[in-house]
Amino acid sequence: MTKFTGQCLCGAVTFAADGDVTLMANCHCKDCQQVTGAAYATLIFMAQDDVKVSGDVKSFEHSVDSGNVLTKQFCPKCGSQMFGMNAARPGGLALRAGSVNEQEQVKPQFNVFASGKLDCTILDKTIPAFEKMPS
Repeated sequence: MTKFTGQCLCGAVTFAADGDVTLMANCHCKDCQQVTGAAYATLIFMAQDDVKVSGDVKSFEHSVDSGNVLTKQFCPKCGSQMFGMNAARPGGLALRAGSVNEQEQVKPQFNVFASGKLDCTILDKTIPAFEKMPS
């Protein structure tokens, strides 16, 4: 069991997570680059039922190349990206690693969509990198 707490930039949205991390990864796809405004997103996947959210979030849904519908949840006050969901993985929730207080526990297991990484991004050679999403 892993415990995470966190909040958005302004503190209007907070969360407490207590459960198993199903996976933790860095994603270098264009979608993650655009939504974060960064070179990649570090995501912590847990069961949605293991994460208690306080405060209101706004949602944005969109389809990706695979045909899956992704939902991004963010603070309506400061705009901080907080959570993500994939319709192909019901019951799962991705925490945005930048919002987590226990950053020493953030240890990605692999990189996905490494084919889309920015040239200036240096990948950690101690974890696997996949050109696309592994099946």
